[in-house]
Amino acid sequence: MKKLKINSDVGEGVFKEDALMPFLNSCSIACGGHYGDIQTMTKTANLAISHGVNIGAHPSYPDKINFGRKEMFISPNQLKDSLYNQISSLLLVLNSLGVDNLDHIKAHGALYHKCFVDVETARSFIDVVKSFENVKVLAPYKSVLAKIAKENAVKVDYEVFLDRNYNDDYTLVSRDKKNSMLENGLEMSRRYKMILNESKVKTISNNFIDIVGDTFCIHGDTNNSHILLNNFYDNYFFNDKS
Repeated sequence: MKKLKINSDVGEGVFKEDALMPFLNSCSIACGGHYGDIQTMTKTANLAISHGVNIGAHPSYPDKINFGRKEMFISPNQLKDSLYNQISSLLLVLNSLGVDNLDHIKAHGALYHKCFVDVETARSFIDVVKSFENVKVLAPYKSVLAKIAKENAVKVDYEVFLDRNYNDDYTLVSRDKKNSMLENGLEMSRRYKMILNESKVKTISNNFIDIVGDTFCIHGDTNNSHILLNNFYDNYFFNDKS
């Protein structure tokens, strides 16, 4: 099966990685901030290696209680120390498995959204990324994070979400709102093709905004994400004639 530019956040306690990995080009492994320890990182990394999936780190605010989905008001130095330790712990695991470098680093949850709009948080994140050699950052198009990464000569892969709906300002529709999720393989296929061919995405308001997608995410904790990915691939290659 030809793999598309699909990534997923894994090692987060959902335990669907066996079913997800065959569909992925890359994955972001939780490394202790919101979830994860040496055991889960090792198991997930081994699985990714066996499927030829590129491995990145998925650090977050140090907040396992809230799964990293609530903003934390900590100092920039506290945040940087935590992020560095999280990423380093995964890199040590990878080194023990014969993998020399991370493919990428992607923030999780509330930290991801904060880096979208906040200069200080994005700068702290990029300061940490620069501590690791030849690693790119996954960031949303037109985000503060992407801008600061490029200013610091850090390679950016623009990330688009296949399973989340967008607001007109490029932010994601909040999970607590109706229609925040896109859980239809045909619609996901059409979104993927539109972004690649037209560089546009349809928003929750039925508007079309410009966007760039280098990698496309489906969350591992989305309901039946492995089934949804299988349906997406079927539609992309066989059923969707758009």
